[in-house]
Amino acid sequence: MSAQQQLAQVDDWAKVSRIVDGDTVHLTDGRKIRFIGINTPEIGRRGARSQPYARKAREALVELLGRDKKIGLTYDKDKKDHYKRVLAYINLPDGRSIEQLLLAKGLAHSIVVPPNDARIQCYRRVEREARDAQKGIWRLQENQWQNASQLSKKSKGQRFVKGRITAYSESRKSIYLQLSKKLAIRIAKKDRQYFPGLKLKNLVGKYVRVRGWVSTYKGRQSIAVRTAHDLIIPSTL
Repeated sequence: MSAQQQLAQVDDWAKVSRIVDGDTVHLTDGRKIRFIGINTPEIGRRGARSQPYARKAREALVELLGRDKKIGLTYDKDKKDHYKRVLAYINLPDGRSIEQLLLAKGLAHSIVVPPNDARIQCYRRVEREARDAQKGIWRLQENQWQNASQLSKKSKGQRFVKGRITAYSESRKSIYLQLSKKLAIRIAKKDRQYFPGLKLKNLVGKYVRVRGWVSTYKGRQSIAVRTAHDLIIPSTL
């Protein structure tokens, strides 16, 4: 999408009063804004250590906003998150996408939180170029593709995993696609609609790549996946 096209889609103009981190700002009108489609490393709070490149992402955003700090907001289907922050795509006055600029610098991951997925294909393309060039966060070991069997039991947060699906199972709320003895892909049944046309049971025996958030619950390690955008199957490799 060109800068001119993105500028034409702007729903609202506002001014930033505070930059929290690389993907969150506060506006002069009191609103808190969370950027749609990207996730930048977390800045440490209350004594916690900042993640690698977190401060670089914030510094890059400060530089992009400049002295004026005027931004254009474009909304998607969901207008707020569970923290009551406003969700928006962010443009500079010249039409450039802040999300794309941070992705291009290797200072953000692209993410999909359904149903807000209007720009994900564009963001994934920009991200892929930064990954191929090993910019920023893509130099880190945690952001490389890992075999499911080699993922540490202590792993948590966003990870990029590959492996062969060996089994399918269900619980009351979730679908599980087993990747190794210790790790399964977890898809909430409420998110099944975001995998249109995909028969998950038929993936048993298939090699896949998956990106999502790793967590452990009751001794079971899983990687949560919410849309088909994050599950790469053989036909799309």
